[in-house]
Amino acid sequence: MSDRHRLLEPEFRYIGWSPGYSLFHKLYLSLEFIFLFLAIPALIFYDLVPFSKIGLLLGFTLLCAFILWRDGRFNRKKLWNTKGVRKSARGIFMRFIPAAVFLAIIILMLEPDQLFNMVRNDFGSWLFVVIAYPLFSVYPQEVIYRGFVFHRYEPIFPKQRFMIHVNALSFGYLHIIFGNYPAVFLTYGAGYLFARTYAETKSLLAVSLEHALYGILIFTIGFNDYFLNSVVLDLDIFFR
Repeated sequence: MSDRHRLLEPEFRYIGWSPGYSLFHKLYLSLEFIFLFLAIPALIFYDLVPFSKIGLLLGFTLLCAFILWRDGRFNRKKLWNTKGVRKSARGIFMRFIPAAVFLAIIILMLEPDQLFNMVRNDFGSWLFVVIAYPLFSVYPQEVIYRGFVFHRYEPIFPKQRFMIHVNALSFGYLHIIFGNYPAVFLTYGAGYLFARTYAETKSLLAVSLEHALYGILIFTIGFNDYFLNSVVLDLDIFFR
């Protein structure tokens, strides 16, 4: 066995370079990825999917979680991995603070009237989102985009750096469902950050913490029109 293979964790080695994965299998995974992560968001954007966004998200999360749980090659500890949280928490917060200041400045420069708009004008909805969003949106997204994508599609994206970029692009692309360019650009940057955190920590709990911090920040400081209206409506319908 080469030094290159010895340096890789068993799961990564098996999935990325195993001769057991045929060209047909990789073609199948490529088509599956295109359908799930490119075609379906486009169908949602054009209102061709007869389900609420939250209902679709939770249903797909259950499917992805089931596939991962049944896959003997997937390390189930990645679904929580509190050790990864402890190791990464300081770095997560150190990155978050300047990002929060930067985004607040952007709002002040472009739309000063929107600063803390939801907190000031609809505190109940803001509080509802702060509580429900991490549980019913953040963690499900991380199961799909980090846990499922990193594991299932490693045969076609074996190099981790390339996987991180693909992951960020597909995550940003998902947000076309909100119907505005800022949502796509912001979530591409966030997706790159989240993908790197997951690659480093192997912890969905750690990356969910980071995702929740940025999401709540976005909702709090005044980017409501780009993300929140659809989220609040879907959550309200789902829990009604």
